[in-house]
Amino acid sequence: MKNFLLGTTMAVAIAAAAPAAFAAPIAAGSNFSIQGVDSVNATTISFPSPANLAVSAGSFAGLGTCTACVSLESITYSPAVSSGLLLTIVNNLLTATFTIDPGATAFVSNGTPGTVNIDGTGVATLTGYDPTPGRFSFTTQNGVLNNVTFSSTIVAVPEPASLGLFGIGMLGLGLMRRARRKSSAAVAA
Repeated sequence: MKNFLLGTTMAVAIAAAAPAAFAAPIAAGSNFSIQGVDSVNATTISFPSPANLAVSAGSFAGLGTCTACVSLESITYSPAVSSGLLLTIVNNLLTATFTIDPGATAFVSNGTPGTVNIDGTGVATLTGYDPTPGRFSFTTQNGVLNNVTFSSTIVAVPEPASLGLFGIGMLGLGLMRRARRKSSAAVAA
């Protein structure tokens, strides 16, 4: 009984020391698309006004669609794509963001001025979900001050914190079993 109480006390202590419970990652395949107006030059894309959320699906579905609810940061794409916060969406009491990882690639399509495609990875956030790695594709159309399209598909990955807590629990159970065996052996002797 003493070992049971000790084991229970250890389990409660481990649970209390664990970080706050995590929400689930954004579901795989969740995506959103935005449309707006941009200004493109040889090295930078800037956004003179907020963009519109045209599509939201999967975990992002709660965002719905909205007009002028997407704030975009300028993107430097030559010689390399700038990393950092790309966009923020606020609608239906939810907030979503996408931050670009270093290493995104950019290329000018068919040599047409003002047409730039950027692909890369980053981290998406959404109210009530864990930050989740994702992939994005950004395309501008010909010329200056044209419509911008952007889409992001989120790819969920296993959450290391949950696996860590599971491992700690298994370790605790193993230690309790070992203590019981030692206790039983001492009583028998």
